[in-house]
Amino acid sequence: MLGDLLVLDLSAYLPGPYATQLLADLGARVVKVEAPSGAPPRHVPPHDARGTSSAFRALNAGKESVALDLKAAAGRELLLRLVPLADVLIEGFRPGVMERLGVGPEPCLARNPRLIYARLTGFGQTGPYRERAGHDLTYQAYSGALGLGAGPDGHPATPGLQSGDLLGAYAAATGILAALHARPPDGGGRVLDVSILDALISAQGLHLLGHREGLRAEARSLPLNGAAPCYDVYRAACGGHLALAALEPKFWEAFCEIVERPEWSGRGFDPGLRTELAALFLTRSRDEWRVILENSECCCAPVLRYDELWEDDHLRARGILGPERIGPPLRAEPPLPEAPREVPLAPGAQRAALLRELLGIESAEERSLAERGAFG
Repeated sequence: MLGDLLVLDLSAYLPGPYATQLLADLGARVVKVEAPSGAPPRHVPPHDARGTSSAFRALNAGKESVALDLKAAAGRELLLRLVPLADVLIEGFRPGVMERLGVGPEPCLARNPRLIYARLTGFGQTGPYRERAGHDLTYQAYSGALGLGAGPDGHPATPGLQSGDLLGAYAAATGILAALHARPPDGGGRVLDVSILDALISAQGLHLLGHREGLRAEARSLPLNGAAPCYDVYRAACGGHLALAALEPKFWEAFCEIVERPEWSGRGFDPGLRTELAALFLTRSRDEWRVILENSECCCAPVLRYDELWEDDHLRARGILGPERIGPPLRAEPPLPEAPREVPLAPGAQRAALLRELLGIESAEERSLAERGAFG
């Protein structure tokens, strides 16, 4: 679908690489411009027999790598030679870094007026926090999302999923596709300012507006974060857990019927029911409850562990859990063209081939660039 697009990916950690992985899965050609020492996920264990990190594989399937030292004039020069060929450039440095290197939006758009220059940062390009360091947990804390996930004791749990980073990635990918769609043939380049904190705030509009209008959004104070007995996680016998999500009356009534508690009808949002409901779930194991409830139209699911996912019938049928990587979150009919799944095993693995194909650089010029420090 995006087979005619060339994306230069200068991002390093989770948000930017996942955004460009989404584009690669849709057919875009993504050239990963990484540091000579390699992108940080390359060094995160565990590694496979080839020495490739699972974290790197998860975010870079089908991409090509050229390693450039942007601190060297020759490295920056080479990047600026690639810019006129690209449709998209995405970077995740703190505000001001690309400008100090001389490869910020102004010189890049001067060379390529059609370029979509996406800047994906924690706090955005403006505002008092713009230069602060942070990771997903930081942005979740600032956004209020972390507090919403607190347990009964009020202590916020460390999230298992980096939802801020992932929402930022989807915001960047969506913005890039929208900018490409709006781009006229003779120009139309744009600079996109994507903030992970903004993405988290935007995603919480349901809670934030309700909070402003009197519905206190605090730990376990809302129907969707533990206040309602009909929408919570319960411990089963033998240590497993069940996620009950019977928000609508029809689902709650179905639950009451199958567990033979007609007297609970209409009490799905009654906090006084929680103790009885918790006691009920403790009477059977998670898998016993699964047999009883899973197909009973009451929105009750087992809390699965990662090692159970590869055996799940539905996920196996969908084919999303591959042996080498996790599949894209999109299906289409007719099917999308199969995206390449190879991972660049080393920083700059495709350097010579890419430079020859895209810029006509032969071995003598490549050696000269290397001597000038372009590749570290």
